[in-house]
Amino acid sequence: MKLRHILILSLCSFLPMFVFAAATTTMGRTVEEDQLIKGLQDQVSNLLSPKHIRQNAIAEYLKVSTSPQSPKPGETVRVTIESYLSDLSRATITWSVNNKIIEKGIDKTSFSFKVGPSGGSTRLGVLIVTNEGEEVYKEYSFNPLGLTILWEADTYTPPFYKGKPLATYQSHVRAVVIPDAVKAGGAFDTSALSYTWKQNGYAIPEASGYGKNSYTFTAPRPYEETRVGVSASPLKEGARSEFALNLPITNPFIFFYEVHPLLGVRYERPLGSEVALSQKDISLRAEPFFFSNGKNEAESISYTWALNGKTIVNPGRAITLRNTEGIKGESQLSLGMYGIKKTFQSASQMIRLKFDEESAGVPTF
Repeated sequence: MKLRHILILSLCSFLPMFVFAAATTTMGRTVEEDQLIKGLQDQVSNLLSPKHIRQNAIAEYLKVSTSPQSPKPGETVRVTIESYLSDLSRATITWSVNNKIIEKGIDKTSFSFKVGPSGGSTRLGVLIVTNEGEEVYKEYSFNPLGLTILWEADTYTPPFYKGKPLATYQSHVRAVVIPDAVKAGGAFDTSALSYTWKQNGYAIPEASGYGKNSYTFTAPRPYEETRVGVSASPLKEGARSEFALNLPITNPFIFFYEVHPLLGVRYERPLGSEVALSQKDISLRAEPFFFSNGKNEAESISYTWALNGKTIVNPGRAITLRNTEGIKGESQLSLGMYGIKKTFQSASQMIRLKFDEESAGVPTF
Protein backbone atom coordinates (compact mmCIF):
# COMPACT_ATOMS: atom_id res chain seq x y z
CA MET A 1 0.00 0.00 0.00
CA LYS A 2 2.79 2.36 0.79
CA LEU A 3 4.46 1.77 -2.60
CA ARG A 4 1.17 2.35 -4.44
CA HIS A 5 0.65 5.64 -2.62
CA ILE A 6 4.07 6.82 -3.68
CA LEU A 7 3.37 5.98 -7.37
CA ILE A 8 0.07 7.90 -7.37
CA LEU A 9 1.74 10.95 -5.85
CA SER A 10 4.49 10.80 -8.51
CA LEU A 11 1.98 10.68 -11.37
CA CYS A 12 0.04 13.60 -9.91
CA SER A 13 3.22 15.72 -9.78
CA PHE A 14 3.70 15.33 -13.60
CA LEU A 15 0.04 15.78 -14.55
CA PRO A 16 -0.01 19.63 -14.91
CA MET A 17 2.95 19.54 -17.31
CA PHE A 18 1.27 16.88 -19.44
CA VAL A 19 -1.99 18.82 -19.61
CA PHE A 20 -0.12 22.01 -20.69
CA ALA A 21 1.73 20.18 -23.47
CA ALA A 22 -1.50 18.71 -24.74
CA ALA A 23 -3.10 22.16 -24.79
CA THR A 24 -0.32 23.65 -26.96
CA THR A 25 -0.48 21.10 -29.73
CA THR A 26 -2.93 20.88 -32.62
CA MET A 27 -2.72 17.89 -34.84
CA GLY A 28 0.84 17.39 -33.71
CA ARG A 29 1.93 21.04 -34.35
CA THR A 30 2.96 23.71 -31.88
CA VAL A 31 1.33 27.13 -31.61
CA GLU A 32 4.39 28.72 -33.17
CA GLU A 33 4.15 26.39 -36.16
CA ASP A 34 0.46 27.19 -36.58
CA GLN A 35 1.19 30.92 -36.52
CA LEU A 36 3.95 30.51 -39.11
CA ILE A 37 1.66 28.51 -41.39
CA LYS A 38 -1.10 31.09 -41.04
CA GLY A 39 1.33 33.88 -41.91
CA LEU A 40 2.48 32.04 -45.00
CA GLN A 41 -1.12 31.41 -46.00
CA ASP A 42 -1.88 35.13 -45.66
CA GLN A 43 1.15 36.05 -47.77
CA VAL A 44 0.17 33.58 -50.48
CA SER A 45 -3.38 34.93 -50.38
CA ASN A 46 -2.08 38.46 -50.83
CA LEU A 47 0.28 37.42 -53.63
CA LEU A 48 -2.55 35.73 -55.47
CA SER A 49 -4.94 38.62 -55.02
CA PRO A 50 -5.91 40.39 -58.28
CA LYS A 51 -4.69 43.77 -56.95
CA HIS A 52 -1.28 42.44 -55.99
CA ILE A 53 -0.88 40.60 -59.28
CA ARG A 54 -1.79 43.76 -61.19
CA GLN A 55 0.67 45.88 -59.18
CA ASN A 56 3.49 43.44 -59.91
CA ALA A 57 2.61 43.36 -63.58
CA ILE A 58 2.62 47.15 -63.84
CA ALA A 59 6.00 47.34 -62.11
CA GLU A 60 7.46 44.51 -64.20
CA TYR A 61 6.43 45.93 -67.56
CA LEU A 62 6.94 49.61 -66.80
CA LYS A 63 8.96 51.06 -69.69
CA VAL A 64 11.62 53.52 -68.58
CA SER A 65 13.59 55.59 -71.09
CA THR A 66 16.57 57.79 -70.22
CA SER A 67 18.32 60.37 -72.36
CA PRO A 68 21.26 60.09 -72.47
CA GLN A 69 21.47 56.41 -71.58
CA SER A 70 24.94 56.69 -70.00
CA PRO A 71 25.10 60.25 -68.63
CA LYS A 72 28.36 62.00 -67.93
CA PRO A 73 29.10 63.49 -64.49
CA GLY A 74 26.95 66.55 -63.85
CA GLU A 75 24.87 65.98 -66.98
CA THR A 76 21.10 66.52 -67.05
CA VAL A 77 19.10 63.34 -67.60
CA ARG A 78 15.51 63.18 -68.81
CA VAL A 79 13.52 60.12 -67.70
CA THR A 80 10.23 59.09 -69.30
CA ILE A 81 7.94 56.27 -68.14
CA GLU A 82 5.26 54.43 -70.12
CA SER A 83 2.83 51.63 -69.28
CA TYR A 84 0.59 49.53 -71.47
CA LEU A 85 -1.23 48.10 -68.44
CA SER A 86 -2.34 51.31 -66.79
CA ASP A 87 -3.36 54.81 -67.87
CA LEU A 88 -0.53 56.90 -66.42
CA SER A 89 -2.17 60.12 -67.61
CA ARG A 90 -4.67 59.63 -64.76
CA ALA A 91 -2.12 58.42 -62.20
CA THR A 92 -0.48 60.44 -59.44
CA ILE A 93 3.28 60.22 -59.95
CA THR A 94 5.90 61.25 -57.41
CA TRP A 95 9.57 61.71 -58.36
CA SER A 96 12.32 61.73 -55.76
CA VAL A 97 16.10 62.13 -55.94
CA ASN A 98 18.16 60.61 -53.14
CA ASN A 99 14.96 60.07 -51.10
CA LYS A 100 13.94 63.74 -51.44
CA ILE A 101 10.63 64.42 -53.20
CA ILE A 102 11.22 66.82 -56.09
CA GLU A 103 8.03 66.68 -58.13
CA LYS A 104 4.52 65.28 -57.66
CA GLY A 105 1.35 65.46 -59.69
CA ILE A 106 -1.02 63.80 -62.12
CA ASP A 107 0.37 62.73 -65.52
CA LYS A 108 3.98 63.54 -64.53
CA THR A 109 5.37 60.89 -66.84
CA SER A 110 8.59 62.82 -67.58
CA PHE A 111 11.19 64.12 -65.18
CA SER A 112 14.59 65.78 -65.54
CA PHE A 113 17.39 65.86 -62.99
CA LYS A 114 21.15 66.26 -62.83
CA VAL A 115 23.40 63.34 -61.94
CA GLY A 116 26.17 63.73 -59.39
CA PRO A 117 29.94 63.99 -59.79
CA SER A 118 32.16 61.31 -61.24
CA GLY A 119 32.20 58.22 -59.05
CA GLY A 120 29.14 59.34 -57.07
CA SER A 121 25.71 57.71 -56.91
CA THR A 122 22.35 59.34 -57.58
CA ARG A 123 19.19 57.40 -56.67
CA LEU A 124 16.03 58.18 -58.59
CA GLY A 125 12.70 56.97 -57.24
CA VAL A 126 9.27 57.05 -58.86
CA LEU A 127 6.02 56.23 -57.01
CA ILE A 128 2.95 55.62 -59.15
CA VAL A 129 -0.54 55.57 -57.65
CA THR A 130 -2.95 54.54 -60.38
CA ASN A 131 -6.52 55.72 -60.66
CA GLU A 132 -7.58 52.21 -59.59
CA GLY A 133 -5.58 52.46 -56.37
CA GLU A 134 -2.54 50.29 -57.20
CA GLU A 135 0.79 51.55 -55.86
CA VAL A 136 3.99 50.90 -57.81
CA TYR A 137 7.44 52.04 -56.68
CA LYS A 138 10.61 51.76 -58.76
CA GLU A 139 14.11 52.95 -57.94
CA TYR A 140 17.07 53.44 -60.24
CA SER A 141 20.70 54.23 -59.56
CA PHE A 142 22.88 56.47 -61.73
CA ASN A 143 26.62 56.18 -61.16
CA PRO A 144 28.48 58.28 -63.74
CA LEU A 145 32.16 57.65 -64.33
CA GLY A 146 34.04 60.44 -66.07
CA LEU A 147 36.42 59.36 -68.79
CA THR A 148 39.18 61.09 -70.70
CA ILE A 149 40.69 59.67 -73.89
CA LEU A 150 44.28 60.57 -74.68
CA TRP A 151 45.59 59.65 -78.08
CA GLU A 152 48.65 60.05 -80.24
CA ALA A 153 49.58 58.86 -83.69
CA ASP A 154 52.64 56.88 -84.67
CA THR A 155 53.83 59.66 -86.96
CA TYR A 156 57.12 61.48 -87.32
CA THR A 157 58.03 64.73 -85.57
CA PRO A 158 61.52 66.28 -85.53
CA PRO A 159 63.65 66.51 -82.37
CA PHE A 160 62.61 69.08 -79.75
CA TYR A 161 59.10 69.32 -81.17
CA LYS A 162 56.82 70.31 -78.27
CA GLY A 163 53.52 69.06 -79.67
CA LYS A 164 52.18 65.55 -79.96
CA PRO A 165 52.27 63.47 -83.15
CA LEU A 166 49.04 64.07 -85.05
CA ALA A 167 47.03 61.61 -87.09
CA THR A 168 47.22 61.58 -90.87
CA TYR A 169 45.54 59.32 -93.40
CA GLN A 170 46.41 55.64 -92.85
CA SER A 171 48.57 56.35 -89.80
CA HIS A 172 48.48 54.15 -86.71
CA VAL A 173 46.84 55.74 -83.67
CA ARG A 174 46.89 54.63 -80.03
CA ALA A 175 44.10 55.75 -77.70
CA VAL A 176 44.27 55.42 -73.90
CA VAL A 177 41.30 56.01 -71.59
CA ILE A 178 41.74 57.44 -68.09
CA PRO A 179 38.88 57.60 -65.53
CA ASP A 180 38.34 61.00 -63.93
CA ALA A 181 36.65 59.64 -60.81
CA VAL A 182 37.81 58.89 -57.31
CA LYS A 183 36.32 56.39 -54.92
CA ALA A 184 36.62 55.65 -51.24
CA GLY A 185 40.28 55.02 -50.56
CA GLY A 186 41.67 56.57 -53.73
CA ALA A 187 41.30 56.87 -57.48
CA PHE A 188 39.96 54.17 -59.75
CA ASP A 189 42.63 51.77 -60.91
CA THR A 190 42.55 51.80 -64.70
CA SER A 191 43.61 48.16 -64.78
CA ALA A 192 40.67 47.18 -62.54
CA LEU A 193 37.99 48.35 -64.96
CA SER A 194 36.29 46.55 -67.79
CA TYR A 195 36.36 48.33 -71.15
CA THR A 196 34.30 48.01 -74.30
CA TRP A 197 35.81 49.65 -77.38
CA LYS A 198 33.86 50.57 -80.50
CA GLN A 199 34.91 51.97 -83.86
CA ASN A 200 32.34 53.59 -86.11
CA GLY A 201 29.59 52.01 -84.02
CA TYR A 202 30.92 48.44 -84.19
CA ALA A 203 32.25 46.67 -81.10
CA ILE A 204 35.87 45.49 -81.17
CA PRO A 205 35.86 42.28 -79.08
CA GLU A 206 39.58 41.60 -79.38
CA ALA A 207 40.39 45.06 -77.96
CA SER A 208 37.75 44.96 -75.19
CA GLY A 209 37.84 43.35 -71.80
CA TYR A 210 39.15 43.58 -68.27
CA GLY A 211 42.06 46.01 -67.90
CA LYS A 212 42.22 46.82 -71.64
CA ASN A 213 42.30 50.61 -71.38
CA SER A 214 44.14 51.19 -74.68
CA TYR A 215 43.26 50.58 -78.31
CA THR A 216 45.43 50.86 -81.43
CA PHE A 217 43.77 51.39 -84.79
CA THR A 218 44.43 52.75 -88.27
CA ALA A 219 43.27 56.21 -89.28
CA PRO A 220 40.88 56.38 -92.24
CA ARG A 221 41.57 57.10 -95.87
CA PRO A 222 40.26 60.26 -97.61
CA TYR A 223 36.49 60.70 -97.62
CA GLU A 224 36.20 58.40 -94.62
CA GLU A 225 35.98 59.12 -90.92
CA THR A 226 36.83 57.33 -87.72
CA ARG A 227 34.77 57.61 -84.55
CA VAL A 228 36.20 55.77 -81.56
CA GLY A 229 34.11 55.13 -78.47
CA VAL A 230 34.72 53.38 -75.17
CA SER A 231 32.64 52.47 -72.14
CA ALA A 232 34.15 51.56 -68.78
CA SER A 233 32.78 50.14 -65.56
CA PRO A 234 34.18 48.57 -62.38
CA LEU A 235 33.48 44.89 -61.89
CA LYS A 236 31.88 45.24 -58.45
CA GLU A 237 30.35 48.70 -58.68
CA GLY A 238 27.61 50.32 -60.70
CA ALA A 239 29.58 53.25 -62.08
CA ARG A 240 29.62 53.28 -65.85
CA SER A 241 30.28 55.84 -68.51
CA GLU A 242 30.84 56.21 -72.23
CA PHE A 243 33.05 58.54 -74.22
CA ALA A 244 33.54 58.98 -77.95
CA LEU A 245 35.69 61.12 -80.19
CA ASN A 246 35.89 61.89 -83.87
CA LEU A 247 39.52 61.52 -84.84
CA PRO A 248 40.82 64.74 -86.43
CA ILE A 249 42.98 64.23 -89.51
CA THR A 250 45.95 66.45 -90.39
CA ASN A 251 47.76 66.63 -93.70
CA PRO A 252 51.52 66.08 -93.56
CA PHE A 253 53.76 69.07 -94.30
CA ILE A 254 57.44 69.87 -94.76
CA PHE A 255 59.68 72.42 -93.04
CA PHE A 256 63.20 73.33 -94.18
CA TYR A 257 65.92 73.92 -91.59
CA GLU A 258 69.44 75.22 -92.01
CA VAL A 259 72.27 72.87 -91.10
CA HIS A 260 74.95 74.93 -89.35
CA PRO A 261 78.52 73.58 -89.54
CA LEU A 262 79.00 74.04 -85.77
CA LEU A 263 75.51 74.15 -84.26
CA GLY A 264 74.00 71.38 -86.34
CA VAL A 265 70.38 71.54 -87.49
CA ARG A 266 68.76 74.80 -86.37
CA TYR A 267 65.50 73.26 -85.21
CA GLU A 268 64.62 76.37 -83.22
CA ARG A 269 63.94 78.39 -86.39
CA PRO A 270 62.44 76.84 -89.52
CA LEU A 271 63.20 78.65 -92.76
CA GLY A 272 60.54 80.66 -94.51
CA SER A 273 59.68 80.71 -98.18
CA GLU A 274 62.72 82.87 -99.01
CA VAL A 275 66.37 82.64 -97.99
CA ALA A 276 69.12 85.13 -98.84
CA LEU A 277 72.48 83.49 -99.45
CA SER A 278 75.23 85.41 -97.71
CA GLN A 279 77.78 82.63 -97.85
CA LYS A 280 79.32 80.44 -100.49
CA ASP A 281 77.15 77.45 -99.66
CA ILE A 282 74.18 76.41 -97.57
CA SER A 283 73.01 73.05 -96.29
CA LEU A 284 69.32 72.38 -95.80
CA ARG A 285 67.42 69.60 -94.09
CA ALA A 286 63.77 68.82 -94.76
CA GLU A 287 61.62 67.46 -91.94
CA PRO A 288 58.42 65.59 -92.91
CA PHE A 289 55.90 66.31 -90.15
CA PHE A 290 53.33 63.58 -89.44
CA PHE A 291 54.34 60.99 -92.02
CA SER A 292 53.94 57.48 -90.63
CA ASN A 293 57.00 56.10 -88.91
CA GLY A 294 58.61 53.12 -90.56
CA LYS A 295 61.44 50.76 -89.76
CA ASN A 296 63.29 51.93 -92.85
CA GLU A 297 62.68 55.47 -94.05
CA ALA A 298 63.96 54.68 -97.54
CA GLU A 299 61.27 52.00 -97.85
CA SER A 300 58.43 54.17 -96.54
CA ILE A 301 58.98 57.62 -98.15
CA SER A 302 60.15 58.67 -101.60
CA TYR A 303 61.74 62.08 -102.29
CA THR A 304 61.52 64.19 -105.42
CA TRP A 305 63.84 67.22 -105.51
CA ALA A 306 63.69 69.87 -108.21
CA LEU A 307 65.73 73.02 -108.90
CA ASN A 308 64.04 75.62 -111.09
CA GLY A 309 61.57 73.00 -112.22
CA LYS A 310 64.17 70.39 -113.20
CA THR A 311 64.37 67.15 -111.25
CA ILE A 312 67.67 66.53 -109.50
CA VAL A 313 68.92 63.28 -108.05
CA ASN A 314 69.09 63.49 -104.28
CA PRO A 315 67.71 60.47 -102.40
CA GLY A 316 67.73 61.83 -98.85
CA ARG A 317 66.20 64.66 -96.84
CA ALA A 318 69.37 66.80 -96.73
CA ILE A 319 70.87 68.83 -99.54
CA THR A 320 73.84 71.22 -99.86
CA LEU A 321 73.80 74.12 -102.35
CA ARG A 322 76.94 75.98 -103.46
CA ASN A 323 77.18 79.23 -105.37
CA THR A 324 79.26 79.63 -108.53
CA GLU A 325 80.30 82.95 -110.04
CA GLY A 326 77.49 84.67 -111.88
CA ILE A 327 75.00 87.50 -111.89
CA LYS A 328 72.52 88.45 -109.20
CA GLY A 329 69.40 86.31 -109.24
CA GLU A 330 67.35 83.62 -107.52
CA SER A 331 66.50 79.96 -107.82
CA GLN A 332 63.59 77.86 -106.62
CA LEU A 333 64.17 74.63 -104.76
CA SER A 334 61.25 72.26 -104.24
CA LEU A 335 60.76 68.93 -102.55
CA GLY A 336 57.91 66.44 -102.80
CA MET A 337 57.52 63.55 -100.36
CA TYR A 338 55.24 60.60 -100.98
CA GLY A 339 54.36 57.58 -98.89
CA ILE A 340 55.36 54.34 -100.57
CA LYS A 341 53.09 52.09 -98.49
CA LYS A 342 50.84 54.83 -97.09
CA THR A 343 49.90 56.14 -100.50
CA PHE A 344 47.53 58.84 -99.18
CA GLN A 345 50.34 60.58 -97.29
CA SER A 346 52.08 63.25 -99.32
CA ALA A 347 53.47 66.77 -98.94
CA SER A 348 55.46 69.30 -100.93
CA GLN A 349 57.38 72.47 -100.12
CA MET A 350 59.20 75.15 -102.09
CA ILE A 351 61.88 77.61 -100.99
CA ARG A 352 63.26 80.57 -102.97
CA LEU A 353 67.03 81.12 -102.78
CA LYS A 354 68.24 84.67 -103.38
CA PHE A 355 71.89 85.54 -103.95
CA ASP A 356 73.58 88.92 -104.34
CA GLU A 357 76.38 89.96 -106.66
CA GLU A 358 79.16 89.06 -104.23
CA SER A 359 77.96 85.47 -103.96
CA ALA A 360 76.10 85.38 -107.22
CA GLY A 361 75.73 82.38 -109.43
CA VAL A 362 73.65 79.33 -110.04
CA PRO A 363 73.58 77.04 -107.01
CA THR A 364 74.97 73.57 -107.37
CA PHE A 365 74.65 70.60 -105.09
